[in-house]
Amino acid sequence: MKLRDLLCGPPLGVAFLLAAAPVAAAGLEAGAASRIVTPDLAKHAPIYLAGFGQNRPATGVHDDLFARCLALRAGGRPLVLCGVDSIGLFSDDTGRIRKAAVERLGQPADIVVAALHDHEAPDTLGLWGPSQAKSGISESYVAFLTAQTTDAIVEAVHNLAPAEAALASVRDARLDALIHDNRPPVVHDAEVIALRLRAKTGGAPIATLVNWANHPETLADRNTLITADNNASLYRTIERELGGIAVYLNGAVGGMQSSLGAHLREADGTPVPDRSFRKAEIVGHTVAMFAVQGLRRARWQEIDRISYRETQAKVPVANENFRMAAAAGLFRGRKQAMSDGVAEVPVAFVRLSAAGKPVLEAACIPGELYPELSVGGVQRYSGADFPNAPIEPPVKPRMKAPYRMLFGLANDEIGYIIPKAEWDNLAPWLQSSPKRWYGEVNSTGPETAPAVLDALFKLMN
Repeated sequence: MKLRDLLCGPPLGVAFLLAAAPVAAAGLEAGAASRIVTPDLAKHAPIYLAGFGQNRPATGVHDDLFARCLALRAGGRPLVLCGVDSIGLFSDDTGRIRKAAVERLGQPADIVVAALHDHEAPDTLGLWGPSQAKSGISESYVAFLTAQTTDAIVEAVHNLAPAEAALASVRDARLDALIHDNRPPVVHDAEVIALRLRAKTGGAPIATLVNWANHPETLADRNTLITADNNASLYRTIERELGGIAVYLNGAVGGMQSSLGAHLREADGTPVPDRSFRKAEIVGHTVAMFAVQGLRRARWQEIDRISYRETQAKVPVANENFRMAAAAGLFRGRKQAMSDGVAEVPVAFVRLSAAGKPVLEAACIPGELYPELSVGGVQRYSGADFPNAPIEPPVKPRMKAPYRMLFGLANDEIGYIIPKAEWDNLAPWLQSSPKRWYGEVNSTGPETAPAVLDALFKLMN
């Protein structure tokens, strides 16, 4: 895939789904704010980078990490959507952020704090420390990240002002080309969905929310510099082209949606080096430009109602490594219930409406959902542990709005959420694989998908 094919000309297959002109019941307000959450490598030491094995200490900073928040209100309590350049945040930490923000605001608010699963950011889960037996969490850094994210939430709400919205969705094969899936079935949820907000009077840009699904891990295991990876370029491009604050929320990245295996070329045909900052720049810039082109054709409209529903799903923890990690203190007191074989996880559903009709809906998932559970495509394979398990319905086709988002790692991180019919933790391995598949190593267990999706579908209904 050549860079000129990715960037030149209007994207193919762009879908612009427009709502009918609404009769506003309550005017939309929007506000945004961001905070840097880059660690101080001296003050917050030691900082271990997350993923690709243990003992990868950070040696410097290439670009900043952020907490970026968008606040919306339509007559009721504010809804705040935050994307944080982090590998993941347990509900213990997102709960502290949400509680502190509400206390400072002095009013109720619905808050989603979604980590972007950046594998070039500090270990905030405890799994990638100096050894398998030692946590990689820097408590001083987590306290800093928590405080900065809380500040961004509070400022975003304080910045609420009358606004209007534009929506675009883009489906294009060139987006799929940025993602490699190393586990069958090969399914991508590669659609870019974007929400743009501007001031109702004067038209000043407020923010742009982009939702896509890909691991920010282009720099891979040899990099030791803190970086937002693909997201750094996405932020810069969105803000340069559209103004305001760019907010990114990752999607269904399970199983393994990543640019690591994607092969890109420059406009002159030169291969883009793998595991390079240039490749990360291209991925983020390309996604951002698809969103920009889509939004520039979209019509402005008013949203007059926002609803948010949240519940707790009880997930059995079959993963002995997770249970032992909790008991051994790798999570530093977080997820203690895992040691008893259970995890209570938050699941939420967002709906934005205009004139009584849903315009945008979003599922908030507390982990890394496999894309076949987002858009469909679950397969039954010989060798799977539960070949006759019921196939879970995919999330997005059950939504009613024309624009459909999925926020992964929202308010919690419990690892991979795998279709039960594809679960494969016992030999022989599906598709005659010579070794165990990676996803099950980092999943709470085969009952995770049924439990999480059952809770979500009840909220949606």
